[in-house]
Amino acid sequence: MATLDRWRSFLETPKTIELVHAELVGRGGLPLLTGTGDIRMTSLQDFSYSMTPTTGEPFAFFKAMEQKRQNPYDGTARLRLRGKDANGIEWGGGWTMPQSISFGTPWLIEGRLTALDITDRLTTEAQSTELLFYADHLHPLARVLGVPGGPREKRIEKRLEILGSLIEFAYERAANVVSITASHSAQLRPTYAERWLTEPLRIMFGQPVYPRLSARNKGREAIVFISAPPRLDVASWSAFWTDESSSNPDSFFDCYSQLLSMIALGGDFEAHPVTRFYDELAQVANASRWVMALTLAGCTEGLAKLLRPKMNASESQQEQEWSKHADDLADKIRQLEGPNELKNRAVNAVLQTKGASTGVKLKALQEGGIITPDQLKAFNNIRNRVMHGELVSPYSNEKGDNQLSHLLDVARALTRELLNRPNPG
Repeated sequence: MATLDRWRSFLETPKTIELVHAELVGRGGLPLLTGTGDIRMTSLQDFSYSMTPTTGEPFAFFKAMEQKRQNPYDGTARLRLRGKDANGIEWGGGWTMPQSISFGTPWLIEGRLTALDITDRLTTEAQSTELLFYADHLHPLARVLGVPGGPREKRIEKRLEILGSLIEFAYERAANVVSITASHSAQLRPTYAERWLTEPLRIMFGQPVYPRLSARNKGREAIVFISAPPRLDVASWSAFWTDESSSNPDSFFDCYSQLLSMIALGGDFEAHPVTRFYDELAQVANASRWVMALTLAGCTEGLAKLLRPKMNASESQQEQEWSKHADDLADKIRQLEGPNELKNRAVNAVLQTKGASTGVKLKALQEGGIITPDQLKAFNNIRNRVMHGELVSPYSNEKGDNQLSHLLDVARALTRELLNRPNPG
């Protein structure tokens, strides 16, 4: 039995947790106020709490509030909510700051939370990470794992063996649940794993795909997290894995495996740069077209920089030749008659194109058939315009939409090259 099977009731809302003991804890780890309270979940995206203090140190509480006001960027200056329900379960509410205080008899303190955590000592003996997603028929994971026309009771499973770990996907149509379970290994470590397992999904779907429930199984003990996953769209403009790929059911898992390997072998606790670029694109999906163009141009530049260490000999040779042409042209400009100040400005402008250049890199990729001439033209057009403050049309039109689509295809092509090319050395 999986650890999260006991916590599946939190896939449904509304739900309220009555706390027979609640406390707001300050920076020193000692309770500032204690009393009773409740945690309310009106939807999967909502966590709010109310607390009625009965004992504590009001002066220390208001002093902590003032310290946070004076240090708005110090995350550790926030308070933490802890509590226990009538069944003896101890709940951690994480960081919070009260949003409303009513000075009646008794007081009422209200605020919001981002997640809950519980230590579960009835867990599996396995050393693993579990993720549980609420996935109705519109959720991107359900659309990938579902079998068109299959019975709703059908449980669809897929197993991957990568990074020394066994990763299992399961989709339960009737329950609207997708689960991912991964055994821990030297390359897929606890704490890191729960972050890394979701990063490929954020890239592939171009959306903030996060689980409702996660468990870090440490052998007869687990830390269970209940989170507030953002609402998702049916489809995203910036998805790396496109519908055209979905005709091959295994293509999703091949892509997921490649991305997970890249992310895990990078070894960082924070999100991989590729993940961050796709996160940025997801965040501007409903922004103005100029902001979309700016972000897309910037992400393309960033992906090209990540690819630069993987350049092959032919592409490196092209950069070297470009640098030589720039030096030769600069020498010719110096020999011209005219004011030295103007010549120096012209020379500096030419020399700035030497070496590592996204434009040169993309030209080499176009000559190698990785991107098309139209895609290269779209990059040069959009990048140069928006990066120099020129606005684009705020309205959808065929030419503008085609250029944004071409530029997004460049970003996808760069991502594929990052996955498919061997690491240097």
